[in-house]
Amino acid sequence: MSTAQRVASSEGSVFDAAAEQAFREEIRSFVREHVDDDLRARTDHHRGLTRQQYFDWQQTLVAQGGGAINWPREWGGTGWSVRQQFVFEEAMAQAGAPHQISFNARMIGPILLAFGTPEQKERFLPGTLTWEKWWCQGYSEPSSGSDLASLRTRAVRDGDHYVVNGSKIWTSHAHYANWIFCLVRTDVDAPKHAGISFLLIDLTTPGVSMRPVPHFYGAHVFNQVFFEDVRVPCENLVGAENGGWTVAKALLEHERLYSSRHGEAKRRLLRLRRLAERADARGRRAIDDPRWQDRIAWLAMRVQALEYLVMRGLDSLERTGEVGPFASTLKLKGIETNQAVDAAVAELLGPDALPADQAYDPESAAEAMGLVPEARYAVEARYFFRGPGIAGGSNEIQRGIIAKRVLDL
Repeated sequence: MSTAQRVASSEGSVFDAAAEQAFREEIRSFVREHVDDDLRARTDHHRGLTRQQYFDWQQTLVAQGGGAINWPREWGGTGWSVRQQFVFEEAMAQAGAPHQISFNARMIGPILLAFGTPEQKERFLPGTLTWEKWWCQGYSEPSSGSDLASLRTRAVRDGDHYVVNGSKIWTSHAHYANWIFCLVRTDVDAPKHAGISFLLIDLTTPGVSMRPVPHFYGAHVFNQVFFEDVRVPCENLVGAENGGWTVAKALLEHERLYSSRHGEAKRRLLRLRRLAERADARGRRAIDDPRWQDRIAWLAMRVQALEYLVMRGLDSLERTGEVGPFASTLKLKGIETNQAVDAAVAELLGPDALPADQAYDPESAAEAMGLVPEARYAVEARYFFRGPGIAGGSNEIQRGIIAKRVLDL
């Protein structure tokens, strides 16, 4: 029986400290068994996996019962409590497991469970779990980023189809995906929030095309997706026509809940500590410097505070079924905390962090430039976690949501 199945089968029993420790050890053993050196290196260096590696890793998780830990058991999930989910995510990150792309299990899955028809659930959820249906997110447009409700991609009803025209941008991993969940405008005369619908679009449909939007350091994650007279069956509408903004907000709450990246922050902090314990060319260790001791302690407190914030959000989700505007607090503090740890890594390494800016493969760059091996750990400092600080709504947008919906300003 898998780790997930063992824990799920004990539902109703007390998930006490001893059970939690045993669960963490099982996860560490699982990662040691299933994560090879290449996967571990790519994860440590934040280089991303190939499409096949992402797909194979998901099959491994599904086989162990952990492909969608937040889903109910009837759809291949675990039925775990919030605490069990939290421990699993944290322990996997700390053990060095690859990050699971969130579009399937964390975003469209919960939306289909909440808003999908029985037919849509039967049609889409099994393939969403196994990634036979690989999803990407079609929200932002070239002229509609922070003001998402100003989107202009049109969907015009034509019999039993919608005809879609427009484009989406910053579409992460669209070149890997075969489906996209998309916000489209179905009523141009309604107020901008009221004329939006939520469509599921097969990316192999005639009229769909895309082009890459490469990162400045050479990686290919983003894309622009174009729709030219794309015919989408009306049965692919999730929720009510012109009711897509409600669906969109619910999805963004799930996205922001898990964009706190608490597990990544803990993993980065562990790396910072390891680097601080290494002697430099002069035999000195940063960990012996009171200033670095203070810096690391301060970061550890921030990471601990982030953990408590995440637990509050998960508790709200379990009690009420939603996270609400608190999700913006989680995203904001999670990004700030990860950036603070990244900045410490770059400062600690000093000039040895440069290979992260010179090549996408930091190990090769460090070797070619004759720099210390520890420079390979600096790859995440290349961008100081800037991308996630924009994706899903920039930090400024999160502050605006908090001011309006929490502080009533």
